[in-house]
Amino acid sequence: MNHTCIPRRAARLLPPVLGLLAASLLAVTAAVSLLAFWHSRQQLALLDGFCTALVARAPQSADAVYALAKEGNFAAPGTPGVLSALGYRPGDFADGTGALYAAAAAGFGVGAALFAAALLAVHRRADRQRRQLIALLDAARSGRPLPLLDHPDAPAEGSTAQLGDEIEKTVTQLTLTREAAVKARDRFAQNLADIAHQLKTPLTALGLAAQQAGPLVHRAMAPQLDRLTRLEESLLLLARLDAGTLPLRAEPADLFTLLTLAADNLQPLADRAGVTLAVAEQGAVTVRADPDWTMEALLNLMKNCVEHAPAGSTVHCSYRQNPLYAQVVIQDRGAGFAPADLPHLFERFYRGQNARPDSTGIGLAIAKELLERQKALLTADNAPEGGGRFEVRFYG
Repeated sequence: MNHTCIPRRAARLLPPVLGLLAASLLAVTAAVSLLAFWHSRQQLALLDGFCTALVARAPQSADAVYALAKEGNFAAPGTPGVLSALGYRPGDFADGTGALYAAAAAGFGVGAALFAAALLAVHRRADRQRRQLIALLDAARSGRPLPLLDHPDAPAEGSTAQLGDEIEKTVTQLTLTREAAVKARDRFAQNLADIAHQLKTPLTALGLAAQQAGPLVHRAMAPQLDRLTRLEESLLLLARLDAGTLPLRAEPADLFTLLTLAADNLQPLADRAGVTLAVAEQGAVTVRADPDWTMEALLNLMKNCVEHAPAGSTVHCSYRQNPLYAQVVIQDRGAGFAPADLPHLFERFYRGQNARPDSTGIGLAIAKELLERQKALLTADNAPEGGGRFEVRFYG
């Protein structure tokens, strides 16, 4: 026999045993109190009736009074008599019931104490069970090993036990699913990295062949080679993000500087599109982020706006800070986003209704990954005055 079961069983039985003892003591106390009160009333009724009859027959002889006491038929039960009229109460004739009342009071105190102890034990046990279930869920959320529900207060039966059992089974299944998902993600990231690396060699060979074929062939192939090169670099970056191998250094970075550097890198593209990039200087606003990769994310957002802005228009970039976060807004004056595209803009390889023919659908997904891994929030919507708008909030 497992000896550890005995203290566990005793711990589970303690609250109901205490409750039963408390109920028994309270019941006995109530019975004794009622008995003592009834006895006092009976004494008063007997004496009151006798004295009343005695006063009524006072002129008679002593034999008549003796006969009256012998008969015991003094007055109708419950009929007030001389003693009641003089202000006597049952307690005035309860000399013999004082011990009963004292015992009743002591029993009531002990019963109340036991009842309170039983309630406290039940409450503490329920609280410990809740803490165990919370610890189980917290371990599942954080990926730690699941704690064993092996404790004297661990639920063994009833609704709480069933809940704990179901939570443990669900958490175990979720943990297995999470581990499988992590392995699948790592395999996908590795495959993506392998594909990106495999593309590098043929792209280099195609570039060299285009250069050797002459200026005409090189000019014809250059746009597609550039597109394939950007796709290869984007796939490699996504693989590093998925694998968690991309180093992101959190350090103070000035938003105006980041926006200006991103705009400078995009200036050739903006000139070809006839679009002006305007970065409004609004004072020093510092955020904690990786300067290089944050600039890369902002550059992708600006690039999307430049590509969709009409010639002769301006892409506005602004920033500000409030007590909760630092905000960056980048918007164009183009046609804006189609309502059906808004929920999917940041999905990988998604191409919206107004996407350019050479778009790969990766730039916005990369920007979102880079920013969210640095405690920033990226959203997109249509500006009230027209055009698409990106908003970045830095909380770090």
